[in-house]
Amino acid sequence: MFKNCSIIKSLCVILLLLGNFPEATLRAQNADAEQSFFPGKFSKDSLVHFKKEAILAADQRNVVKAAYFVEEYIRYSAELSFLETSNFKPLQHTPEFKKLRKKYAFNFNWLHFFYLFSALSGFFIGLMIFLKKGNDKISAVLISLFVLMHSIFIFHIFLHNTNLKYQVPHILNMSTIFSFLYGPLLYFYFKRVALKYEFNKWDLLHLLPTLVIVVMMMPIYLLPASEKLNVMLHVSNQADFPPLFWGVVSKTLSLAIYGFLIYKIFLKLKKERSYSPDTVKWLHVLVVLAGTYVVSYIIYGLTISDVILRFDFLYHLQIIAMASMVLYIGYASFQQPLLFSSSFGRKKDKYTKSGLTPSYSVELKEQLSDLLENEKIYLKNDVSLDVIAERLNTTRHNASQVINEHFGLNFFDLINKYRIQDAVEILQNDTSRTIIDVAYQVGFNNKVTFNKSFKRFLSQTPTQYLGSL
Repeated sequence: MFKNCSIIKSLCVILLLLGNFPEATLRAQNADAEQSFFPGKFSKDSLVHFKKEAILAADQRNVVKAAYFVEEYIRYSAELSFLETSNFKPLQHTPEFKKLRKKYAFNFNWLHFFYLFSALSGFFIGLMIFLKKGNDKISAVLISLFVLMHSIFIFHIFLHNTNLKYQVPHILNMSTIFSFLYGPLLYFYFKRVALKYEFNKWDLLHLLPTLVIVVMMMPIYLLPASEKLNVMLHVSNQADFPPLFWGVVSKTLSLAIYGFLIYKIFLKLKKERSYSPDTVKWLHVLVVLAGTYVVSYIIYGLTISDVILRFDFLYHLQIIAMASMVLYIGYASFQQPLLFSSSFGRKKDKYTKSGLTPSYSVELKEQLSDLLENEKIYLKNDVSLDVIAERLNTTRHNASQVINEHFGLNFFDLINKYRIQDAVEILQNDTSRTIIDVAYQVGFNNKVTFNKSFKRFLSQTPTQYLGSL
């Protein structure tokens, strides 16, 4: 063994001469002391040696050597406060000691505050949704678990990034068991809201990946706190399990698969036109936020796999996306108290008692399309629902139903939509025209109504639109 150490020492000296590697020099100089640096086998003399060498190097202002021995002492003694020893104060602003402080000392910045705020808010939001009376129990349980698990993950990240993890070593891999639950929870929530889905025994198969990861992680979870701390300090014989790369790959696949299934449900929901606008808007935002999280997690996976360069903001991007999702769910639940109630979802069918048959409805829709696209009846400023009904030779109620069901708009929005389309075409072809002239030409009675309708459909005023041409 001593012979091997001599060889290592010689190689390190050669590296120093060729490449000026200070850490290699330190390891060569202290190879004998490192013979017993295995968990549970190193002696107290080794720790004393680390401590003395660190203080001596600090007194000599040898920053690299001091930082090296400080870290070795912290790792094998778990005495994090050693970094705060007065001997090292003159070195605290050096890059080496800044790196040590980032790694072992308590850190807190605005991003950590955001994570803490999001996590605590998520705990509150999840519990309120779960406990609120009148909610659909199944959808409430699904979304509250979804929020709570994300909040635990964010809180875990907060403890990890602030280095408070060393004070509570039992958080080691705390959120790993949730990795394969995010997708199923959101997927079944969508099925419940959109399809009023009822669970069956086969749905338990979605929990199989989570069960596997729990069994695999159990040896880690059952470790005593001292051994978990050794794992955190990288001085334990415990392997990194599951391997980080495969853990990220499997979680990415899970998120991508369930994300695709959720998107399919949402597309089906949009096509049916039988859901309230609030339902469609709510689920649409959830789809966007969930999709953003999946993409950001894939980017995170690529960075830790060294496929793309590592940047701090890429690491934090997935956490920010997750926190945004938690906070939005909380905001939406307070804005819409009935969001998770059993009545939320499909819109009430006000045409239940209508005598309009599907075939006759389609026929009227085609006639109305002809009136709008060929005859351009909307250009008449006195056009009304009664006029439309008369031209279709049907009742006012039937005309309104056709507009609502086939165009997804009410009468006034439908007419104004066609008017604005004509106005845009006129402005594109002749920018010298005044806005009021165009408004009158396409059927509006005044400029105010024209401006409001224009902004509603194009998200900008006519003046702003002209300026962009």
